[in-house]
Amino acid sequence: MSIPLRFEFFAKTDVGMVRLENEDAIAVSEDLQLAILADGMGGYNAGEVASGIATVTIQHMVEQHQRENQYSHPDDQTAVRRLCLMQAVRKANSAIIDAARQQPEYRGMGTTVVLAWFQGDRVCISHVGDSRAYLIRGGEMSQLTRDHSQVQEQVAAGLLTAEEAAFAMNRNVITRAVGVGHQLVVDVQERAVEVGDLYLLCSDGLSDRLSSAQMQNIIDAANGGLETACEALIQAANDGGGQDNISVVLINVSGQIACS
Repeated sequence: MSIPLRFEFFAKTDVGMVRLENEDAIAVSEDLQLAILADGMGGYNAGEVASGIATVTIQHMVEQHQRENQYSHPDDQTAVRRLCLMQAVRKANSAIIDAARQQPEYRGMGTTVVLAWFQGDRVCISHVGDSRAYLIRGGEMSQLTRDHSQVQEQVAAGLLTAEEAAFAMNRNVITRAVGVGHQLVVDVQERAVEVGDLYLLCSDGLSDRLSSAQMQNIIDAANGGLETACEALIQAANDGGGQDNISVVLINVSGQIACS
């Protein structure tokens, strides 16, 4: 008896209540079972350019990997997937730097990235910056990524509590981003996927406005409706001030028991 997993995706982005432009970008491919979210930063329109380059480049690299490695031995897949994502994010890093070199108005642009790539009963999660991935499993929500930010470093050093960090003035100052330097460390993790899992990717426009408990309550209230949950999360962030662009991706894992 086997339980083939199925993945349902829904994504939504919103400009928020304060910003004039949306510099977030989302790419979702159900064929690849891949979701990418990027939160851009920079001068006039440059953040939008950086996040767009990142999502397009990473998706292209994963597509190429799928074509070239479809017959790889299963025992090799974990290491190969992790390497693929590190190379994909670094390729995006180089592409953003090259674009900024060619267009002076784009200088200083960069982006955060968080992505989830599902393969069978495993998921690879990669991130740079403070865009986050969460998991709801068994009624409990956990943060899977660790922010690359000044505040997170202070929390890790014991200088701030998690409660103090939520209100720190420098909480949006990140220590790592795609496109701002040639040397980039990319965090990649792989974990088992279970039926009933729900994964959330978001930009800091959501996580700065809502606690994880508030997010989970909103998702639970949607009763499995991913579109309803996405819209309610964004509305709650806007009700909380909407100081930044808000992007959300939800991925639900289901399975249908099949007898062989």
